[in-house]
Amino acid sequence: MLGSFAAQSEPVVSQSTPLNQQQIQALKFESPIKADWLFSTYQESVFNSSILVLEAGDKKAPPLLLVHGLGVLGMQDWFGVIPELSKHYHVIAIDLPGFAHSESPEGRYSPRNYAAVLAEVVEHYIAEPTTVVGHSMGGAVSLYFAGKYPEKLNKLVLVDAAGILHKVAFIKPISNVPKPNTKLPKFLSTKLAQLNDFTTGLIEEGAIDSYLTELLQRSDGAWKLVMGETPNMNAALSLVEEDFSEIVSNLKIETHIIWGEEDAVAPLRTAKVLNSQLINSDLATLRDVGHVPMKQQPSQFLALLNRALTGEVKKTASAEVSDKQIETFHCEDQHSREFSGHYRHMIIEDCNNVLLKNVVAESIRIKDSLVRLENVSLSGAKLALNVKRSVVELTNVTITAQQGVKLNESRFDGAGVQINASEHAISVIDDSNIIFSLSRIHSPIYQGLAHDAIEVEKGIIDDRFK
Repeated sequence: MLGSFAAQSEPVVSQSTPLNQQQIQALKFESPIKADWLFSTYQESVFNSSILVLEAGDKKAPPLLLVHGLGVLGMQDWFGVIPELSKHYHVIAIDLPGFAHSESPEGRYSPRNYAAVLAEVVEHYIAEPTTVVGHSMGGAVSLYFAGKYPEKLNKLVLVDAAGILHKVAFIKPISNVPKPNTKLPKFLSTKLAQLNDFTTGLIEEGAIDSYLTELLQRSDGAWKLVMGETPNMNAALSLVEEDFSEIVSNLKIETHIIWGEEDAVAPLRTAKVLNSQLINSDLATLRDVGHVPMKQQPSQFLALLNRALTGEVKKTASAEVSDKQIETFHCEDQHSREFSGHYRHMIIEDCNNVLLKNVVAESIRIKDSLVRLENVSLSGAKLALNVKRSVVELTNVTITAQQGVKLNESRFDGAGVQINASEHAISVIDDSNIIFSLSRIHSPIYQGLAHDAIEVEKGIIDDRFK
């Protein structure tokens, strides 16, 4: 069964063993530690392995569990901010199985299995609902933990969480759109856009049709053979194969999202989609900061984290769009531009690296272009979005029409998309690639979540998501 096995068949009694100073010194941390930090090993029963656990601060203070991401350092990614956090919280940080100073057991290092490990750690070390802060892969693990064990936490903080969107969108997102005032020669911006789309297509094809990926997911034996000595790859592949759509759709726990605006590993798009889809969340960003904000800008990060830990969710108001409707907007042979406003019809032809942001319209027609849509609402036309020989990336887009989307030799990447169609949601005229992440479709043919990547030659495809 997919992702079912964790490790040994013999039951294990979970227990912890404190480490003495000599044992702590033998760990040879790359980052400095404080004399009052307590370390112990914990024998978890999910993988039947020993993991390293750090406790800092007063055990009577509110509990705070820190979950690290990929990489060889494990919990050490948090060492720079733990001294400040431990002034107010009972901080618990762990090395997940397979990482840093914990054992590397057999099994799938999946969010599902790691979430079960977190549940045991909380039960043993805290025994009360806690606040969980997860970074990168640890953010995805923490999100899964919150969805499956909601009674064990009272607040969730996601820091540059990786792997939440569908794996095809996550592996190779569309190129960032330069700011409107960026002065790139027309031929250069066009060629860069085309080159990016070409490489995206190659990776996309491999991700959808990879025989190796399918074999690894279906066979525990193959997984054990290939992943036995590569814990980072084990965790990374397990992560991108996870579907978080049900969890995100149903999560009610207070969630605060902190993100580096220049994150190239988990682009800001993921944060925007999460904040849009979660019903009880807010988003704070750090300018000129990448994927590891607690190490790149610890003071700024701690300020945002403190606000999240002590405050309540404050949803950011949506950008206002002018009530004055423009009949028709036509973008032709324009590149690296950004447009917003209220239109009846929009026509985009031969335009690359165009961003439509905070737009209300009845319909949009895109031809021979690379276009991103963000915070867009389409309603009132028979066909809302018509795309021909183009690449489109949709983030937090709502479509209400008789026919939602028509694709012709195009690539469609939608995250946080809601399609309400009285006839059908998506039709394909000729070969097209379609990616959905954390999206939802409501049509006479299909009603439900959409989180998948498919290649389609022709036809109405609503039922492909059943």
